[in-house]
Amino acid sequence: MAASIMLGRKFCGISMVSTLIPRILAWKRNIRVGERLPPVSLYVDLPSNPINLQELFKGKKGVVFSVIGAFVPGCSQAHLPEYINHVDKFREEGYDLLGCIAVNDPFVMSAWGKSVGADGKVLMLADPKAEFTRALDMELDCKNLLGGVRSKRYSLVIEDGIVQGVNTEPDHTGLACLLCIRNYVRTRVAQ
Repeated sequence: MAASIMLGRKFCGISMVSTLIPRILAWKRNIRVGERLPPVSLYVDLPSNPINLQELFKGKKGVVFSVIGAFVPGCSQAHLPEYINHVDKFREEGYDLLGCIAVNDPFVMSAWGKSVGADGKVLMLADPKAEFTRALDMELDCKNLLGGVRSKRYSLVIEDGIVQGVNTEPDHTGLACLLCIRNYVRTRVAQ
């Protein structure tokens, strides 16, 4: 009842319903093709090294993908290595950047990247407070297993800061989004 009373009120002469509801609804859905990346900072190597993907992808084409966590067996043995091992194919197909996002701190992401040979191939992007993940509505509740909010597995094809493709893991436990991105890239190249 309190929420409905609040939403019916005006603030500075502006109806709360017409201003808040669309924004709230926009925040609670997955990012879509044609939308800009959210202006949220991620981190590379150190907490003092923020990076904004909108800026990073200006005039560039690439793929960012998310994993449930650094050093998680499936992500370490299959997901991240798949991108690392095929970085040359992505570059041949015109992709300038590959980035891996996880809800981990930048030190962990940096160490994980070094341990699997990602340096110079895949940019390791930390989302320590899950702000980017929440902005995309891609959070995954892993409190019981991994201690908190993590990210669903997904990949985004990005061109000049605009999302061109979204691939989301259907059950958030397998590695099907790898197959989705492979198929997406093959389809785009064939066109």
